[in-house]
Amino acid sequence: MGFRRLWVALGIICLLGNSSLVREKPSEEYIEAMKALAIVAQGLGPANEVGDHETMYDLVVLARPALDVLQEYWSAREVKDATEFVRAAAKSISEISVAVHLLTLSPNPIAQEGARLSTKNLLATCRACHVAYREERPDGSYRIK
Repeated sequence: MGFRRLWVALGIICLLGNSSLVREKPSEEYIEAMKALAIVAQGLGPANEVGDHETMYDLVVLARPALDVLQEYWSAREVKDATEFVRAAAKSISEISVAVHLLTLSPNPIAQEGARLSTKNLLATCRACHVAYREERPDGSYRIK
């Protein structure tokens, strides 16, 4: 019976240890990356609607290093679904990048629709990750769940 309690205690310690890794306060680099991605998320749709391909390109360029920061953060903590959210977001950014390239060559309704759908997918991915891993504090700031 004592051996069984030891295993249960070790299991609880491992679970608590893993959750404390995620509940930590994010680094300034992580916070800055999230701020950059907020700019991207808010700007892509309107820029696509008015055909502002230069802004769309700038937002894609802004997103890439921010997503690298998130990928590194979640990979280091071995949080598989969060890592998959970041991969999905990066895929959407790549798709938007291709669409923007095509749109700069010539007006192309298919590329514009592709950019719109990829932006929609990006925002859905961000929202899903935020629901799973972001917690709003009483002061309006956020912390990682």
